[in-house]
Amino acid sequence: MPIPSSVPLGRDLAEVHLNKWGLAALADDTTLIVSELLTNALAAGQGMITLTLTLSGGVLTIEVADIGSGRPRRRRARKDDVNGRGLQIVEYLAESWGHRSTLNGGKVVWARCLIS
Repeated sequence: MPIPSSVPLGRDLAEVHLNKWGLAALADDTTLIVSELLTNALAAGQGMITLTLTLSGGVLTIEVADIGSGRPRRRRARKDDVNGRGLQIVEYLAESWGHRSTLNGGKVVWARCLIS
């Protein structure tokens, strides 16, 4: 069962790690990406969701895994739509994003941000 409080908890976790890594300047963009990816995983509503943040070689990678079989797709939201812009926001803020299948039939949606 999806737990909506996992979105703000995920944002908080990301901010804690960024501060720990000395990257507080990235907090606004990163927490927004985390929020959008977690919200999409919650909307899929299937099983446990995992958030992973890694920092390697000047690249911050944000990954959200779930066991839903649906693949992410970038929607073209209309001006008066309330939702449907999440992946557009991720695309704008991240250097790159994408997804991959997992062995359990789920997926991982990832975003990579360059550290300048």
